[in-house]
Amino acid sequence: MCSFSVSDVRIVLLGKNGSENSRVANTILGREAPFYSQQHSMRISAEMEERHISVINTHLVQPSFPQEVIIQEVKDCVRRSAPGPHVFVLVLQHSNFNENDRERVKYVLNLFSYQAMKHTVVLTTDEEPRGYMYMSYKSTNKAIHSLIKECGGGHLNFNTVSTGWCSEMFERTKEILKKECEEFLICDIYQDEGDEASADEDLSRSGASVRGDEKEKKDIKTGCDGGVSTTGKAKLNIVLCGNDSALKNSVSKIFRGKIIKPQKERSNVCVKKEEMIHGRQISVIELPALTQLSEEEVMHQTHSCLFLCDPGVHHFILVTPVSPPTNEDKAEMEKIKEIFYSNEHFMVLFITELTVDKSVSDFVASTESQSVVSVYGSWCSVMGLQDQRNSEQISDLFDCIESMKIKPYALLTYMRAQEKRVRHEEKLRVRDNEEEIETLSE
Repeated sequence: MCSFSVSDVRIVLLGKNGSENSRVANTILGREAPFYSQQHSMRISAEMEERHISVINTHLVQPSFPQEVIIQEVKDCVRRSAPGPHVFVLVLQHSNFNENDRERVKYVLNLFSYQAMKHTVVLTTDEEPRGYMYMSYKSTNKAIHSLIKECGGGHLNFNTVSTGWCSEMFERTKEILKKECEEFLICDIYQDEGDEASADEDLSRSGASVRGDEKEKKDIKTGCDGGVSTTGKAKLNIVLCGNDSALKNSVSKIFRGKIIKPQKERSNVCVKKEEMIHGRQISVIELPALTQLSEEEVMHQTHSCLFLCDPGVHHFILVTPVSPPTNEDKAEMEKIKEIFYSNEHFMVLFITELTVDKSVSDFVASTESQSVVSVYGSWCSVMGLQDQRNSEQISDLFDCIESMKIKPYALLTYMRAQEKRVRHEEKLRVRDNEEEIETLSE
């Protein structure tokens, strides 16, 4: 049995409306705190009802924020809430919240931790529409109602006159911590190789310990989803990407031992299929062509892809036909490289409609094809959709991926990749500027 004292509470506020966030923060703190409408998070503390309360006010779910800013601000928020937040409070308005907002909120929470939803309370600051106007808001309200069901702390209504909701929030926080058998939430961002030491230091300084199911946390951070079949083969999460939707669908079916049938229509969302094949459990995710989506949809589908693969993607397979890449193919490859920014997790799979003959092998071995492999992956293979040797080849392919023993590509890998890409681009800009200055001075 775990028992907790909620005498020192760290609360992270998330919401679209900065002024509403500040109104909630001020009510919790019992005073007018100097929260400013700005991009960066702020932490302000106060003593309330024999509790030391720290409120970290953030603006992380603003639709206009690019991914790089969100990732950096999450890290900043984690530092401000060290050694870990007790509860996330989503400050929402029925009149201004839709399905895209819900997905954005879930994405941001998952950046903090896979367990963050369990530590979240939904707080609405406006009344839910009723009567004549109700139908016009119905679809918007569904997004909030769905989110409430997913959050461990349920729903509260904000009220400036009666602050009973505040006491209830603390009680629910206590219940969450008791249920999860934790003293606070350790954010997964600390599990990054570079941040692990600082997390230990914060825990040491606070004198806090984290109780809970260590096995669950371990499964999140490492290994193959704890999934090993009776044959001893590890479960694999594989993501198929590329411009040709029909080709990806055919490869997915071949991998899963299914009969290839014409695809009905192009999908604009991630499609996940699971199968036990060759004595191995596999998950195959078809990533939609990213160049066909808006930037917001790209972000949504990218993160959906990673969320579907616990503990991460073991390998991305870039599916491309045995033919010179079109401009659309090249654009898709560039988009994928820009987003995931990893060669070791990628391979190129050349696909021919019939069987692999000498002309196909020669094409794959050509300078043009190998240049694609060197830029967008670390190795390649070739497969014919009608080739009778596919079953054996697929088994070998899976064994090869497992033998590489690469750490799965997870959300943290993605965050580091974005930082590396930004640093690399900045380095290139500096180099180009230096070369331009040198040329002008000659």
